Amino acid sequence: MTDYYLRTDTKQQMDAALAAAGLVVGGRTVDGVYIDIIGPIPCTMDYEGNEVKPADTRFHANLRAVKQLTAAQVSSLPLVSPLPAVPYRMFA
Repeated sequence: MTDYYLRTDTKQQMDAALAAAGLVVGGRTVDGVYIDIIGPIPCTMDYEGNEVKPADTRFHANLRAVKQLTAAQVSSLPLVSPLPAVPYRMFA
């Protein structure tokens, strides 16, 4: 099982990348692949209402593969680099 953190500028780019990798076919994920669509990440505020981390308006998704992806599939994914120290959301 492997988790991947993905980011593109738009939802359309994310959809195209997942389809190009063969992980989404006809709007459905293939067996052994789970996708958590996050979308844009809002800013983080402290208790006093001050912004402590700005919003990231790009489109985000997490992908969990419980099957082995090919090298070509992985290389076609829009992977977040460097990996986040603390992901916005994770699979449980």
